[in-house]
Amino acid sequence: MFLVAAVPAAALPLPAMAKEKAEVPGAPHLLPEDTLLYVRVDNADEFRQSLRDSSVGRMLADPKLKPFAGDMYSTAAELFDKISSEVGVSLDELLAIPSGQVAAALIPGTLPDENTNSVDQEEEQDDSPDAIRRRIERKRRSQNALAGLFIVESGQQTDDMMAIVDQIEQRLLGAGYVRRNRTLDAVELVRLVPPRPGRPQVEYFQHQQTVVFGIGYRTAESALEHWLEKSDAPTMADNGRFANVMSRCVGAEDSRPQLTFFADPYHLVERLVKRGGAAALVWPMLEQLGISKIQGVGGSTFSGGETFDDINHLHVLIDSPRDGFFGVLRPETVDIVPPNWVPSDVTAYTTLQWDFDKTYENLNKILAVFQGEDPLPRLVEQPFLEATGIDIQQDVLSNLSGRYVSVTWLEQPVKLNSQITARAFELKDPEAAKAVIAKFREKRPEALSVETVAGTVVYASTRNRRNVPAALRQPEPSVAILGNWLIVGDSRNFITRMIQANSGSLGRLVEVSEFDLVASELGGKLDGEKPFLVSFVRGADYFRQLYELAKSKDSRQFLRSVGERNVVAKNFSNLLSRNELPPYEEFEKYFAPGGVFAYDESTGIHFGSFNLKPE
Repeated sequence: MFLVAAVPAAALPLPAMAKEKAEVPGAPHLLPEDTLLYVRVDNADEFRQSLRDSSVGRMLADPKLKPFAGDMYSTAAELFDKISSEVGVSLDELLAIPSGQVAAALIPGTLPDENTNSVDQEEEQDDSPDAIRRRIERKRRSQNALAGLFIVESGQQTDDMMAIVDQIEQRLLGAGYVRRNRTLDAVELVRLVPPRPGRPQVEYFQHQQTVVFGIGYRTAESALEHWLEKSDAPTMADNGRFANVMSRCVGAEDSRPQLTFFADPYHLVERLVKRGGAAALVWPMLEQLGISKIQGVGGSTFSGGETFDDINHLHVLIDSPRDGFFGVLRPETVDIVPPNWVPSDVTAYTTLQWDFDKTYENLNKILAVFQGEDPLPRLVEQPFLEATGIDIQQDVLSNLSGRYVSVTWLEQPVKLNSQITARAFELKDPEAAKAVIAKFREKRPEALSVETVAGTVVYASTRNRRNVPAALRQPEPSVAILGNWLIVGDSRNFITRMIQANSGSLGRLVEVSEFDLVASELGGKLDGEKPFLVSFVRGADYFRQLYELAKSKDSRQFLRSVGERNVVAKNFSNLLSRNELPPYEEFEKYFAPGGVFAYDESTGIHFGSFNLKPE
């Protein structure tokens, strides 16, 4: 979606991309080639409609829920009143302004010509030590300056948009800025020059019901020159890394994504670091870690359609070979089928395949840059061995198959920490793991209690937290070896349920039709790629926790007390007091399960997620 509106897919190589023929160019054709950070809504009207058609949009429009939703919006509008008085438009008017594309970008700042960035040159003639120091610091910041550009296609609401710009201009003029303007092909370009060095120049123009607003020297001016085809300088649309990333964020969807973003982390971090005084020390270390290998990060969001409520992509472009920091990235193809011990009612299930040995080895090399030779053996392994009797490499890492599973479950009654996550590691030799636990118990005989549940030994920590508030669940750190799996969690109840599922006395996720449906859709999204990470998620359970907390007396009392110091909490507390929440079932029907996946490829790592449309 970051690409030109006339281009149906970003998968084409950039040399093959034609300039946009529409009246308003796509933002990538107006931005510089070295843009650092960029986000774009392809079409605001369509985006608003897609939000209305989404599950959340339909939920908020439900007649049974609309009074509560309307009160939420009124609360937001009331909080916006202070901003509204400053910009001259209400929240409703502000949200209605964008009509077509909306884009915002962070770009490298351009050094101004001599005597054009300030109307006050007195400080430049001050030769005092403090003035000289300030000029040196300002020069360093200027050489690594950051600028911003905003593009809003406002259509019939252009007058409202210009009213906001006029409010900003009047404030700047009141602060000493000077207005200068020039005309380029009948388009007026306004430049607001700061009164003294160190403050940014501000520029804007309005053309074809589109407002372009820039913070920094030649920001809006450069965009206008590209728009009018008066510049041959390369644009973001000519950036091969941008095209490479975005081509992988289109996916198999029929339409362009509604929302897209792109970032150049290496050059963004470079400018941020070099603006500070410690650049000479910090930057070489970051270079040594291999930060330059991150060629770009981009993503997209689709919504609508008969099957999916939303689809999201994220791609990290990584240069080869993967050494330095990226040596810790060791993904491998994973088996997505849940183990039998995963209960049917889990909130989320995630499985990952990873080369933990290689990751540990490369992490030791990275830390050696800062901590000297073999930091992990010195600083972690030896102290851990002395405290527990366990050798991390021999007793732990060597016994891991590489498959990891995490499962989340909502324990009743719902409290602030009711979402429980248990983590499991597949073992090569379960008996060896039991021997390691026995070794630990010899070293620390009072640390663990032992209980047998349905033939499975559960080891529990003997240290419990005291004086746990009523609004919190008492954690119960426990460990169990179930078949070939070492499972760690902080709820005995949840571990017991996993043991029951493994024995067949409790339902299993692998037998649930919802999981089969999500898994089949995951296969389509992978398009032949082999994943190293897969997740199954029930979003309704996360919402249930918020719902139950909102209804509880303890939570409402907490909001009232916080509201004495926080206007947002106060307004939300008042909202709950005015409206009795409808039954949870009225919300639940608007949620459907979703999935997350990730796969490794030669150019980088790709992540994706989706939520199915509720029936």
